[in-house]
Formats: sequence, C-alpha cells, structure tokens
Amino acid sequence: MADLVNKDKQSKLDKFINTTPKSRAKRDQPASSPDLSSPSSQQVEKQAKLKDLETSPSHDDNHIPLAEHILAKSIENETVFKLSEVVCATLNNQAFINTIIPMIAEKIIDQVKPKIIEIVDDRIQPYIDTITKNKDALILQEAEMKKQSDEIKSLKSKLVKVESRIEEQEQYSMRTSLRFHTVPVQTDNNGAVITPIDTDDFVLRICNKRLKVKLNFFDIGRSYPIGEMKDGKISIIVRFLSYRQRNMVFSNKKQLKNNPDKICIAKNLTKHRYDLINRINTLRTKDKIHSFWTHDGTILVKKTDVSSPKKLNLDKTYINSVGKSLRVIAKMRIRHSVCTKFNIFVLTNSV
Repeated sequence: MADLVNKDKQSKLDKFINTTPKSRAKRDQPASSPDLSSPSSQQVEKQAKLKDLETSPSHDDNHIPLAEHILAKSIENETVFKLSEVVCATLNNQAFINTIIPMIAEKIIDQVKPKIIEIVDDRIQPYIDTITKNKDALILQEAEMKKQSDEIKSLKSKLVKVESRIEEQEQYSMRTSLRFHTVPVQTDNNGAVITPIDTDDFVLRICNKRLKVKLNFFDIGRSYPIGEMKDGKISIIVRFLSYRQRNMVFSNKKQLKNNPDKICIAKNLTKHRYDLINRINTLRTKDKIHSFWTHDGTILVKKTDVSSPKKLNLDKTYINSVGKSLRVIAKMRIRHSVCTKFNIFVLTNSV
C-alpha cells in the first residue's frame, strides 16, 4: 500500500515538474488582493513556490524530496479545503442532520447507559440497604405495636369489668344505709352548729316519733353528717345493723310527707349512680321518659305510663359515657331480656 502511494506521488511530481515553465520572472502583483480561501489564490501561491524552487542554485537530485514535500503539502491543503466544503454542505443538509443525530444519540446511549446504570447503582445501593433495614425494623415495630395495642385493649376491657365490679360492691356495701336530708340541728346565737352533733340521737328521734318505728342504739351501726349545713339543717348517713331494719325505716318514709321541717329519707347510692339519676331526671322533666326510681341500687325507667319498667344496665353505662347512655335511654332503643333476680326487664344498648 505504501509503495502505491509513493508511486502515485512520484508520478504526480514528475508530471508537475515537466509541465511547469522554468522562468525566473516574478509573479505580477494583482491589483486587488484575492480571497485567500478561493482555489485560484491557492493555485497562484503554489505556482509561485514552485518557481522559487526552480530558481534555486542547484537542481540536483537532493532537492527532489523538498519539491515532493511541497507538492504533497499543497495537495493536502487543497484536499482539506475541498473536504471542508463537502462537510459544511453536508452539515447544512437538514435531511442528513435528521438522519444522523438519532443514530449518533443511539450509539452514545448504548455506550454511556451501562456506565450510568453502574454509577447510579453504586450511589443508590447504600440507601436501598438502609431503606430495607428500616422497613424490616418498621415491620417488627408495627407487629410489636399491634401486640401492645391488643394487650391494652384487653387490659382496658378487664379494667372496665373490674371498675364495674368495684362499683357494684360499693353499692352492695350501702344496702343497709340510708340518707336523712334537711335534719334540723341545734345552733348558737350566731347560727353555728353546736358540736359535737349526736347524729344517732337525731335519727332515733325521727324513726321513733315521726315514722313510728321502734329502734334503739343497738340497731344503728354508725351515723355521721355529710355535706355542709344550710339554714341550720344537715344531711346524715345512717348504717343499720341489718337490711330488715333499714327496709322497715325506708318503707315508712311516707310518714314524713308534708312535715314542717321537710325531712326526707333517700337511698344511699354511689356517686356514679347519683350522676345517672340526675341526668335521667333531666330527661323526665323534658318528657323524654315517664318516670324512674331505684330498687336496692338498681335504676328502673318507664317510657310511658303503661309501659313496663326497664332496668338500666350499669355494665353498658360503665363502658360508655353517661351522656351516651342517657341518649340511648332517650331514644329508648332497647331489647328485653329477663332478669331472674328481680323478675323485671333489663334495659340494654341495642346500637
């Protein structure tokens, strides 16, 4: 291949030397400077260089390589110029651009894409590992939280049952006690109560003289005042030694009707049941229910005058708030279930 190129160059050089006139006359300076980038200007420059070469003192074989180099350089410049024109024309061709750019882009993508993927994977992998660990930890934490939530629900359910039983036991412990309200007591000239107050004596005088129930000090377990004195009157809680004595006193409370001191006797209930009664009384005043009363701590409600009494299920009211329980009573959405202990119907939440 190199021999062919050399032969081609030698033939061109010989042809160029044989056809070039050997004149020492210098080129005439053109009137105007031609465009250095045009082919004619390059031809003139090439001929001038060759003429200078011919006018050199010696024309022996030692100068042939120099002439060959100059010719090759001239041909190369001419070829580059023509090639640049072709390239410029090609790049200005929109159809060529529209065809070549997608091909180049595809090739670049094929070469760059694997490297980009590798770099991205190397950068992202630590975060992926961290996310995976956090996800596993979160799953374990959610499982633990669910377990704790179930335990809390179970404990809440047990706590509700325990509170309900405690409230029932508290009420049961009050089954032998009664409350005497607006009991007049002795006061001094300033209106202060004369202490100590003998509450047993006040209770026995009310029972013996007004209720006509024969009792003595041995029938009373304990009595004590509660609340604040108002208008020289106080309230007293009395615990009798037996339920029969307590029931005998309570069943004769009608003897106190229209008494001048307005003394009244009421059952001793827990705070929870007193709160329920106060709210149920509000419903009665608004004609939402007909009437209500208590029996050994049990709250009974009648919707109408002809309806059967319904027992307020305190287990339900303990689980729900008092307000919700009373809304249930107001709607009277109930179901009937037989209560064998009291032989009455039980009021329960059907929601």
